[in-house]
Formats: sequence, structure tokens, C-alpha cells
Amino acid sequence: MLIWRGHRAKVRSLAFSPDGRWLASTAGTSFFAWLWEASTGKRVCKLDGAYGPVRAAAFFPDGKHLAGVRSNGTVCIWDTATGKRVAELGDLTPLDRDPLAVSPDGARLAAVGGPGVVMWDDPLRPVKGEREPDGFYTVDVRGDARIGFSPKGTYFCVAEWGFQLSDGATLARQGVLRAPHGDASASCFAFTPDEDRLAVGFGHRAAVWRVPDKWDAKPVLCGSHGALVRAVGFLPGGGTLLSAAMDGTVRLWDSGTGAEVRAFDWGIGKVQAAAVSPDGALCAAGGDSGHLVVWDVDV
Repeated sequence: MLIWRGHRAKVRSLAFSPDGRWLASTAGTSFFAWLWEASTGKRVCKLDGAYGPVRAAAFFPDGKHLAGVRSNGTVCIWDTATGKRVAELGDLTPLDRDPLAVSPDGARLAAVGGPGVVMWDDPLRPVKGEREPDGFYTVDVRGDARIGFSPKGTYFCVAEWGFQLSDGATLARQGVLRAPHGDASASCFAFTPDEDRLAVGFGHRAAVWRVPDKWDAKPVLCGSHGALVRAVGFLPGGGTLLSAAMDGTVRLWDSGTGAEVRAFDWGIGKVQAAAVSPDGALCAAGGDSGHLVVWDVDV
């Protein structure tokens, strides 16, 4: 297990590279996205956002490019080998949140623009200046939304007041999932790689659905953190769910029963972000204190 203070402010987002080698992080009002060697915690480089604080970052499936959304309503894309910005995407509404998603094939990039979602096709295509979006979709986006594609691109999802599932290609709405307990809003979500299971954080708890079931089927409800859940992710095989919350803990749950398996509290403050590497070998978490934690799932 590695614990180090990578930032002077709260960690906003974390993302593993497709091969699990690198960990990207953003924090506070920093104008940089940071790359770390996941196995050692060694800083690889700082990617300069230049025109505004970088709120969130997402890797492309080639592992060679990283996208970051800025607070001024633009998206930049870096070459991770050289650190140079290779594309600038604009025409977003400046937001203090982290709505950014890259499709599993890397052919599209989505972000929140005004009351909906904007999309760029072939986002790595070089152009002069800021490139406007190729499409706008009237997906209902409010509050502190999270957006993303499912691992196979079957679904495009928005977590906000409710959890919206749309067609991954057309963004036509397919259903809305509500909290199985009270009126809690959706705060985060994750699929298993085969899209067999879906976990959604609602308020202080996470709920797990079997994706082939009807969306109105009763989910498995995990125990309570006692504070807002900010991130969820499945460990290999889908039998164990990780959740991270503002109570400062990361917890593991049996995704079939909702029973707690293990809990971690490293004293890093409220846990704002967490991630599971694509191969399932490593997990990472980031707290309000600016500390980053990386651990082996087998430990």
C-alpha cells in the first residue's frame, strides 16, 4: 500500500491508464493534471491546463492521451508522452464540477454544455484554435452531475437527481433509476467490464442491479457510509463492490448480498475520488487532505 501527499488541496478526480501503469489526478484549483506511476507513487509529469483549473481527467483507450475539463468551459487533450496539448475543445458552460467522458473506442468525447450534453466526434483530430462540438443532446443534466459510457458503449449514463440510462450511440433515453431508499440523488456509478452489473451511489449508500434484469427490479442495497458516496467500482469478477465516501472511508461490499466485507480509513479526510484499475489489480483513493492512496486488491 502506498500513501503520499500529492496535492495541497482536495483531490477532485482519479483515473487509471488502460494498462494500469499510470494514475492521473486533479485537485483543488490547480491548472494541472498530474500523472503518477501507480506502483511507486513517483510523479511522472504535470500536464499544464494553461487557461483554467482542471476539474477532471479521463484517459483515452490508447493510453497515450488524456483529456481534462477546465473550469472556464473548455476541454484540453494532452499527449502523455510529451506533455503537449494536442487538441482544444470549447463552447461549454463554465461549471464547478467534473462532467467528462471518453467513449470506450475513443471515437467520441462528451461533456456537459448548458442544460444538456455536447459531443465531439474524433476528438483527437488536430484543428487550429478551439473546436466546437459536433452534436448537442437534450439529456436532462442538473446539479453535481456525473456522466459516462458503459464499458462496451451500450449505455450513456447521467448520475444526478435520478440515474439516467440512454442509448450509447443515440443518447435516446431508455430508463431512469431512483434511489431504493428515500429521496437520495445519484452521485456516481460503475459497471462491471462485461456490463453484467451496475452500481449506483445514492446518498450514503450504493445499490447494485443486474443489468439483464428489468430496470424496475429490486436492487441489492449495500450498507450505509453515513455520508455521501462519491465513487464506486467493481473489483475483478464483480462479486465485490468498492465505495468511497465523505465520511473518510473506503468500504468493500459483497455485491450479491450488500454485506460489508472490509473498511479502510487512512485519515486523509473526506474521500472525494476513487478508482479501480482496468485490470482490477489496483485501487486508488484521494482525500480532502490532498493525499493519494494506492493499494493491491489482493491485500
